Amino acid sequence: MALTRRRFGALAATLAAPALVRAQPLDALYAAAKKEGELTWYVVPYPSELAETMGRRFSERYPGIRVNVVRTTAQVAFQRLNQDLKAGTPACDVFSSTDLAHFLDLKARKLLLPYTPPSVAQLDRHLQNLDPDGAYHVTSAFPMGLVYNKQKVQGADVPTSWNDLLDPKWRGLASVAHPGFSGAAGAWSLEMRRLYGDAWFKKLADNKVQVGRSTIDTVTTVNSGERSVSAGPITLAARVADRGNPVGWVVPKEGLVMVVSPSAVMASSKRPNASRLFMEWLIGSDDVVELGRAEFGIPLRTGLKPPGGLPAMGSAKTLAPTPQQMRDELPQVVELWKDAFGV
Repeated sequence: MALTRRRFGALAATLAAPALVRAQPLDALYAAAKKEGELTWYVVPYPSELAETMGRRFSERYPGIRVNVVRTTAQVAFQRLNQDLKAGTPACDVFSSTDLAHFLDLKARKLLLPYTPPSVAQLDRHLQNLDPDGAYHVTSAFPMGLVYNKQKVQGADVPTSWNDLLDPKWRGLASVAHPGFSGAAGAWSLEMRRLYGDAWFKKLADNKVQVGRSTIDTVTTVNSGERSVSAGPITLAARVADRGNPVGWVVPKEGLVMVVSPSAVMASSKRPNASRLFMEWLIGSDDVVELGRAEFGIPLRTGLKPPGGLPAMGSAKTLAPTPQQMRDELPQVVELWKDAFGV
C-alpha cells in the first residue's frame, strides 16, 4: 500500500539505511537455539488464537523449541514488559507491538538486541530497515478501514469516508478502539487528528460511539449486529466475512491507515539464539505466509497477492504515522480522547 503524500516521505526516510548487524547461518542458529529450548513472545498484532497457532507451527518447524505466547493489547504488553524489567525478572524474549513508539523507547534505553535476519531482504521495500541499526523489524502490517454490517447497512448508506462516523444516522451505532490501550487505534487516531483536527474527537464522542480496548472488538461488535459500522482492521473483517458472516469493508476515500507492527529481540533475553531464529521465521517463513493468507493477512513480501480481494501492499492510498510521530504526538491524542470521552 502506497504510503502517500508527506506521510510516505517521512516514513521512507526512516527506511533508507541498511541495518548493521547480520545473521549467522540458520543451521548453526537452530543448533544453538535448540540448546535453549524455548522462548517467550509478548505479542500484540495477532488475535490470541492465531498467535497460539503460530507458536505451535514454529515448534513444528523447529522441534525442541517451545514458544510461550503472551497476547495482550499494546499498552498492556508494554506495561507488563517494563514491570518485568523493573522487577529484575525479564520474561519476554521477543516483543511484537502495534505501537511504534515502544521500539523507540526500548532502543533508547539500550533494551533491544540488534539483529537483522536475512529474510528482511524479501520484504516489500517500504517495510525494510525500519530501524537503521537493525534493532527492530516489521513482522506484520494490517490496514484499518471502514467495516459495516451488510444486513444493517446497504446501498447508499455504506460509508465511504472516515468522516461518515460522525453522521447522525450512526449515533449510538458505531464502534472504535481506544488509543490509550490499542497501538492500532493510536495510529488511526493520529491520522484522524491530522485529517480533521482536534475537535473531531469531541464530535465522535457526541455521536455516542462505542469504545473498546482493541481494534479486534470493532469487528466483533459489527459482526454481532451490536453496532452497524466501525473503524477496524479490514483483514479481520475479510476473514470474518469468509466464514459466512454479514461483514463488509471499505477503503475510505481519504485512505486506509496502515498499522505497521515491528518485532525485536530483547537485550535481556536468556534465549537469544531461539529469539533470533523466531525473528527469522516471523519474517521469512512460508509457514507465516500460509497462516497469514488463511487469516486474510496482507503479505509483506514483494509480489504476493492478498486473499479475499484485499488491496496488495502499494496498491491503495494509505496513511501511516512514523515511529517518531507515534512517540511525540500520541500522548497528545490520548489526552484529547480522554477530554472528549471522559475515559
